[in-house]
Amino acid sequence: MTPEQWLGLATVCILGAMSPGPSLAFVMRNTMSGGRRIGLITAIGHGMGIGLYAFAFVALLSGLLTAIPSLESGLRWIGIILLITFGGILIRSSFSAKTEPSVAESDVMERNPFAAGFAIAFFNPKIAAWMVAVYSQFVEVDSSLLTMVGMGSLAFAIDAAWYAIVAVLLSSTLATSLQNHAQTVDRIVGALLALSGVFLIIL
Repeated sequence: MTPEQWLGLATVCILGAMSPGPSLAFVMRNTMSGGRRIGLITAIGHGMGIGLYAFAFVALLSGLLTAIPSLESGLRWIGIILLITFGGILIRSSFSAKTEPSVAESDVMERNPFAAGFAIAFFNPKIAAWMVAVYSQFVEVDSSLLTMVGMGSLAFAIDAAWYAIVAVLLSSTLATSLQNHAQTVDRIVGALLALSGVFLIIL
């Protein structure tokens, strides 16, 4: 790839990372409920999911998902179920006391923020369409392993950096004021995640 192509790919990755959606809502929620450390871990996990997805897509080439439609379909339905499940967990937890959170909910949302961030990125059905739309313009049949690793690493670095910035900014003064309304935030974010899954079923 030429320097111009790398710059173009980086620009598209930045725009994709900055686009509002369930991932942003999820990182914001984890940051407000668990603090800066939890938010940063979630951001790194999310970036890792995006980076691995990008590497896998480049390695398998742009025609693989077209050749095996069941692969894209499977990831799509896993992502839909995941979005609705996470949304349901948040909405349900918002109506219970925060004194002693249940093991299942804590494990998914706070005790394992890296895995949660990774899953919300890797199994997001929109990512498959985004990869096809964007990376198919840059993938070459004879791409070297170094190029494929570079593409995945670029996606990881940009995505993780953006959500880390979100986590750092939210963990300052803004998070303090919003934390008093944590239950309301949980309901809004939970509804956003669940509705995103329902909307994807309709599409």
